[in-house]
Amino acid sequence: MAINKNNFFIEGVSGTIAKQMTLSQRSGKTIVGKKSKGSSLPPTENQIAIREKFEDASEYALSVLEDPVQKAAYTLEATKVGMSAYALALKDAHSFPEVRRIITGKYKGLVGGIITIRARDVFKLDNVKVVIMSAAGALIEEGQAVAAGGRSKDWKYTATVANPAIPGTRVVITATDVPGNETTREFVLD
Repeated sequence: MAINKNNFFIEGVSGTIAKQMTLSQRSGKTIVGKKSKGSSLPPTENQIAIREKFEDASEYALSVLEDPVQKAAYTLEATKVGMSAYALALKDAHSFPEVRRIITGKYKGLVGGIITIRARDVFKLDNVKVVIMSAAGALIEEGQAVAAGGRSKDWKYTATVANPAIPGTRVVITATDVPGNETTREFVLD
């Protein structure tokens, strides 16, 4: 094994060269070593699950390239971040949406009150579902939030049922992205 010190040609490079040596990165250093022969052990259940998830993500990315509308949408976003449409679709299929927080200043338990959900995804969210439950766990209402529009990552939900007891109310948000990945997060109101 060798450590690169001043050869800027291989600095930061990783991979196998000429089926004989492998370059890897450890603690910011480029390590040069003999090509690995791989493991002779059978893969673990966790390794199999990771491989299957990658396979599914790859299949999704290929399906995006076959659909002209989806390909155009992914290409538009991908060029903004210096990626290919395939790479962005692969990353999107492999990543889950993020529900950051809710803003409840305009929700006072009255019909027409607005709950703002701040959520984002690698590409874009397909939908955001809102479930409002009482402190005792009874369903008050549920429905779809609407995208705020523009470049905003906000979604807005307008209440359709009065909620007389706000303290302890649970708001459950489920964000779903285009590939179908879901993230659910629960908030308890004061």
